[in-house]
Amino acid sequence: MRKDKKELILDIARKHFLQKGYSATRTQEIADEAGINKAMLHYYFTSKEKLYQEIISRTLRNVIPKFAGAIGADLAFWERVEKIVDTYITTIIENPDIPIFIMYELSQKQEHLIIELKKQSFKFQAIQSFIQQMQAEMQAGRIRQIAPPHLVFNILGMTVFPFMAKPIFSTIFGASDETFIALMKERKQVIMDFLKHALQVD
Repeated sequence: MRKDKKELILDIARKHFLQKGYSATRTQEIADEAGINKAMLHYYFTSKEKLYQEIISRTLRNVIPKFAGAIGADLAFWERVEKIVDTYITTIIENPDIPIFIMYELSQKQEHLIIELKKQSFKFQAIQSFIQQMQAEMQAGRIRQIAPPHLVFNILGMTVFPFMAKPIFSTIFGASDETFIALMKERKQVIMDFLKHALQVD
């Protein structure tokens, strides 16, 4: 079935925005790739800004429910941590441009991301239950004392940063995309082993 023209424009625009950021993306390039003129593009989206806002909204609506669902999973503490790690890595493997896109836009047009994140913030209410669960584990003496935000930062750093550093890694080690993805899948267990060694009380 032939793709709806509006959806085609959105798919092409998403690729351009995610790969090049807002400033470097040209609506003429999007129109050319979609096989339409700029007047037709503006019929669907009145401006580059409107098109960009739709891409931001769709991108975050795609990934945030997955991340929030993992954080809010009704599981034992370490199973929950494993669910979070697995979800982050799997989701980014499926959407490899997102980490670099978000970091780039935070430095260029962060107001758009912040506005959209605020709209989605209610989905992260479950993080409070994760923090409470973590505090219960510390009080029971099963894991070492650590401020919950530090654990969250550690998980984000270990899961997200490798995707941002992929161009450097691939250049230095001559790794193919297939090799990198295999390494990231393997990394799920590496991260869990590291966290358990760091946090579990002997």
